Amino acid sequence: MKDMLKGKVAWVTGASSGMGEATALTFGKEGAIVIVGGGRRKEPAMETCRQIEEAGGTARYYGPLDVSDPENIRDHYAKIIAEFGRVDILAAFAGKSFDNDNLPPDEHWKRTMDVNMKGMYDCCMAVMPGMKEQRSGSIIICSSNGAFNPTTPAYEYHMAKGACEALAVNMALDGAAYGVRVNCIKPGCILTGFWDELIPDKEEQLKFTAQIAKKEVPLQRAGTSQDIANVALFFASELSSYVTGLRLFVGGGQGYIYSPNQSFLLSDDAQDTLPVGVR
Repeated sequence: MKDMLKGKVAWVTGASSGMGEATALTFGKEGAIVIVGGGRRKEPAMETCRQIEEAGGTARYYGPLDVSDPENIRDHYAKIIAEFGRVDILAAFAGKSFDNDNLPPDEHWKRTMDVNMKGMYDCCMAVMPGMKEQRSGSIIICSSNGAFNPTTPAYEYHMAKGACEALAVNMALDGAAYGVRVNCIKPGCILTGFWDELIPDKEEQLKFTAQIAKKEVPLQRAGTSQDIANVALFFASELSSYVTGLRLFVGGGQGYIYSPNQSFLLSDDAQDTLPVGVR
């Protein structure tokens, strides 16, 4: 299909890498005006914009977006409204695990919640009043398969992502009468920069994720960022016009059906291959 989002204003957070980047590029190809909400580094976000525009799309970058800073979120939203007058789609992919950052426990907790839980809340609440007023809109929240179906413990991160799912269903209830749809993507084992931080050695990372897929994923492969972007496009477009409040596992069958070899972490052989940080 072509131009599924033609003329729609889509704000994509976490758009400088991974699932957010793939979603921004996909939205651009489908005719959306894409607001690239990157992280603290300018260059990757500008590269996402360049690729969208090179493909014939329209993109904007209003500077670094730190979702842990409510004022920064409000400033970005104000700039979108000043130029385009509305936000039709929010695809909220900004998030980060701090498990390998060697932070003191209290700081680890605070940073994880500020970015993954409060940051998600603040982005969604920034757009919700305007969407209610225009009586249309689609909000796409990114959670994690690990929130309720973990393959490895990540207490703070998975707690924050579980809260995002509660936010999604409550916002869906609130927005339904106004034509605002809110849905949640729950990625499984997806090959993104998340794994680069968790297991920096690429060969070790690919070996580990391949083992997870073999044991845990019924479709027997790790997913890609494009697998997630395709689902985000479904939620953003009119194809899902009668869908709201859905928390959708996108993990090759994880979350819905059991792989014959589960569970990966119960295998002695698997335990021997785990990087120290995830044992």
